[in-house]
Amino acid sequence: MLMTWRSLLFIHWPVPAEALQALVPEPLEIDTFDGRAWVGLIPFTMPRVRMTRLPTVPTTRRFHECNVRTYVTDRDQPGVYFFSLDAASRLAVWCARRFWHLNYCFSRIDVHQEGDVIHYAVDRAGDPAARMRCAWRGGSTREQSKPGELAYFLTERYMLYTVNRHGRLLGGRIWHRPWPLRDAELLELDDGLVWAAGITIPDETPVLYHADELHVRAWPLKPV
Repeated sequence: MLMTWRSLLFIHWPVPAEALQALVPEPLEIDTFDGRAWVGLIPFTMPRVRMTRLPTVPTTRRFHECNVRTYVTDRDQPGVYFFSLDAASRLAVWCARRFWHLNYCFSRIDVHQEGDVIHYAVDRAGDPAARMRCAWRGGSTREQSKPGELAYFLTERYMLYTVNRHGRLLGGRIWHRPWPLRDAELLELDDGLVWAAGITIPDETPVLYHADELHVRAWPLKPV
């Protein structure tokens, strides 16, 4: 699969590892940075999505998405585990649930930009409490993150983990160039998506990064 991810905001909070461990399948272990686990809320747009060697389906080639995730490891293979992924495409949700075994949810998502400020709103269908409103602007370009830095830990992840309907742990590899991160200024945040995943976030300022665009390649899932 080939994808483009555009206008991303990484919002991250530190949380106790034990608060997340019960929410991820075995044998995954919560990955930590300086002893702390992290939960992320990431709104963005996917302007181009297609399967390699197959024609692009118009209803899935462009849509908005917002995911709630944490960071895990299996046999020292770091990766991402998604608690939820809200998307504004019914076909994309069906395909992702059917073939990628990911917890995609159909949502009404409104995105608009005023000057350099991006406004993002999510309303999950059938669940009024699972909603999100945020606004942000990208800032100065950051230096390329390096192993051992928090920005690298939170963004440079090249494996996703999920579980199929039989309880089998699966992994899917992805590839992209290093993230071209910028600073970000959060102007508004009213979130119910992290809460809907059963996670309580601390009352502290989140860690923020913005990225303009990234091209991504993903491979089929395989048993871990």
